[in-house]
Amino acid sequence: MTVPGVAPIAALTFKAAIDDPNRFKKSRTVVAHFGLTPRRYQSGEHDNPGRISKAGDRDVRATLYAAANAMLMRTMAGSHRRRKTSLTQTPN
Repeated sequence: MTVPGVAPIAALTFKAAIDDPNRFKKSRTVVAHFGLTPRRYQSGEHDNPGRISKAGDRDVRATLYAAANAMLMRTMAGSHRRRKTSLTQTPN
């Protein structure tokens, strides 16, 4: 909830979907639980990672995506403003 762009709704959705955090031993298993791990295509010598598997709760994935997108857009907008002001300032 302290990350800009992540509203209390996103935090509550994530918390409600996890319900008991003790059932996950590693953070990787939480990611796999929501289907955010890439699907693997393996055949002989080839190992091609695919798209996310989309297993698990669709609403949680959508909420996490919206929160991450909001955070990235805010960061990109802030960096654009900083770059613009640094180009317009004249050195002393």
